[in-house]
Amino acid sequence: MLRRFVCLLISFIIIFSLTACLKKKRTEQPVITGFSCDVDVQYQDMNVKGHLTRDSAGTLSLDIEEPETIKGLSMHWNGETISLKLYGLSFDVNPETVPQSALGKSLLSVLDTAIGNQDGGEITEDGLMTKGTTVSGEFEILSDPKTGKLLMIRMPSTGLTAEFSNFLLTSESKA
Repeated sequence: MLRRFVCLLISFIIIFSLTACLKKKRTEQPVITGFSCDVDVQYQDMNVKGHLTRDSAGTLSLDIEEPETIKGLSMHWNGETISLKLYGLSFDVNPETVPQSALGKSLLSVLDTAIGNQDGGEITEDGLMTKGTTVSGEFEILSDPKTGKLLMIRMPSTGLTAEFSNFLLTSESKA
């Protein structure tokens, strides 16, 4: 009887150990919609700081705080048009007339492309690295693997690097 109990106990320990070793660490995919955050962008020869909000696919709001020469500029993509506001003046722009490599359009295209790119990414020492390609070139999104919060977007072909801070979820949607 004691021998059976010991064999059964050893079997449970082995099975438990194997299943614990086989469990894969769960990572959160990057949060692509439903957030607001501060952003520090290196774009070609410019350094732009501001506040970014994204409610759903195709939408993006960027309120510029630096550099001083364009402080107060607000750009809003609603999925159909781009609205620019500065010093009380406002006008709409047809998105087709804006180059794909423009700052706001580059950010928008990376985030929209990432919606369909939920391949899991690769865990690095800096976070979860997700890669993809837009019409402007290849991009990388670095996010926190535990929360999915964006840390950085890099698009070498356009000279764009965006670092995110004060990341807040505004809805439960992540895709």
